[in-house]
Amino acid sequence: MILEIIILLLALLILLVLLVSFHVLLEADRTGKQASYKVMIKWLFLRYTINTGMKGGPDEPAGGEIIGKTVPCRVRESAPSRKWEKDVSEGKILGAWPTEAQKTADEEIIGLKEEGKKKWTFRKIVNLARMLLSPLLRLVEDVLKAIHIAEIKCNILYGFDNPADTGIASGYVYAVRGYLNTQYERVRLYAEPTFTEEKMDMHMLADVSFRIVNLLPALVTFIMNRDVRRISWALIRKKELPG
Repeated sequence: MILEIIILLLALLILLVLLVSFHVLLEADRTGKQASYKVMIKWLFLRYTINTGMKGGPDEPAGGEIIGKTVPCRVRESAPSRKWEKDVSEGKILGAWPTEAQKTADEEIIGLKEEGKKKWTFRKIVNLARMLLSPLLRLVEDVLKAIHIAEIKCNILYGFDNPADTGIASGYVYAVRGYLNTQYERVRLYAEPTFTEEKMDMHMLADVSFRIVNLLPALVTFIMNRDVRRISWALIRKKELPG
């Protein structure tokens, strides 16, 4: 009897999660290497808020540090012995800084050689965007139709180290901006390129509500797309992206 009640309650909870609307308020800012965001989620009589201050960049506090408080600590200074210095230079002490030879060997083992570092170039990202452009637009369109939008605003100032790359990206950004601004009255995307420096600043406001059951068809259609499955499989297997 108790097991049947538990199963019935679980089934009721799943139905509530699928059918009852979620209300989401989002505010996000990114300036340079610092970012902050605030998310408030309402469901039935429950409310959950995530709020972070500016994080990232050179002013970011270390892990566990409390902003506005300084915890004094005293470190005993002593001259290291010659044997300790020799062991460190040879990498015999656990946790010591690795030598250049060890760094090179480790990078070759895990596949982070120089050519591996250049795997995600701007050109490959553009190629990836071209392959995913159609399914992504379909996903965005289906999701926007499935949710109720009170307001979505996004301001972006972007630039890459190569002005030509910034120009290529601008073509895609302007196409998406024109589509959203004409098709959805309460969605506004403002984007401005800068050709003099590498930059990605953003300010976003969103007030939306949705039911999960209405989002499932859009997600299933996107996942079952042939190009999405090919690229996902390549990323999982860490292989070259399909051409």
